[in-house]
Amino acid sequence: MAGDNNNQFGLIILGNSGVGKSFLANILLGREAFRHEFSARSVTHRTEFQEITIDDQDYAIFNIPGLIEADQTRIDLNKREIDRAFTLRPNSLIIYVFALINGRMHNKDAVAFNAINKAYPLKVESLLLVVNRLPVVRPKNYEGETILLLQDILGREISEKRICFLNHINRDDIDERAALRNQLLSSIVELSPREHIKQQDICLQADEVAILKEDIRKMIRQFEENKLFFENEIREHQKRHEDLVMQQKAESERFQHIIDQQVKEAKEMEEKRVAEIRQMEERLRHMQAEHQRQTTELITESDTGAALIPQLLLRSQQAQEQLKQQITSLQNRPFQVTYRTRGKVDGCILL
Repeated sequence: MAGDNNNQFGLIILGNSGVGKSFLANILLGREAFRHEFSARSVTHRTEFQEITIDDQDYAIFNIPGLIEADQTRIDLNKREIDRAFTLRPNSLIIYVFALINGRMHNKDAVAFNAINKAYPLKVESLLLVVNRLPVVRPKNYEGETILLLQDILGREISEKRICFLNHINRDDIDERAALRNQLLSSIVELSPREHIKQQDICLQADEVAILKEDIRKMIRQFEENKLFFENEIREHQKRHEDLVMQQKAESERFQHIIDQQVKEAKEMEEKRVAEIRQMEERLRHMQAEHQRQTTELITESDTGAALIPQLLLRSQQAQEQLKQQITSLQNRPFQVTYRTRGKVDGCILL
């Protein structure tokens, strides 16, 4: 069983209740597979997963309950659900979602991350941190400051490629949802699945949460007080983040151009295929009419002609069957678009 799991990959989305894990999973899937809503209480109580293909690789995308709850019984249940996801797919990409309250990082998100990270040391190659639901208008150097703050409170180096800042969107706007999905995918494709081996149980007690949150709050306050000393580092992180965003935007536009070209070529190919099918069907009707005419003539002309009827009928029937097979094959053939990039030929099947 474990051997089978090691050959399969997961995309495990972690974070506390209400940070938007289910919503982001649905955005990636392109459909409403997981229940989500704005709520002070968790709407996910059991680990669920759906299949998703990213960059030609199949993943089980997990929707997992948040870790921190008001009572210990629920925390313990959530621990087991997190364990279950890592057991089902030890080789996984990990997305950890942070949410903001009044523009500030929520202390308990860092507490939950640290507890999970101690139990399952999260590999830098497979980990993406997501800061979700950001206001579109935010302070200058916000991203650079947040990267440095997270490095401080999580106690680990964070590359600009391993953190994704997502704006709050209108959930009913198709274009905004598509843009959010593309932004997420641009970061996810940079990751590589890694095996996450349990080192210890997830240690978190309900009566400890307030103390741990206060520790994080003190670290954030200390960071704010000393922020002036980190201005150069903040600007450097901000610059690298902005350069990365521009690079991802250029890549996204290039991919969108390729997709638009594929759609155009697919439409042209479909029109050509429909025209070919119509021509073949017309040829078949002519063949059937000619078959009937020749049969009638041979019967009425002579005994010699009558002797040729079976042979001519067989040839005509074979030609018709061959044409029918060509029509069926053309009708069932998937659209295939071939495009060239950087001197290589890439094939893309549009179903």
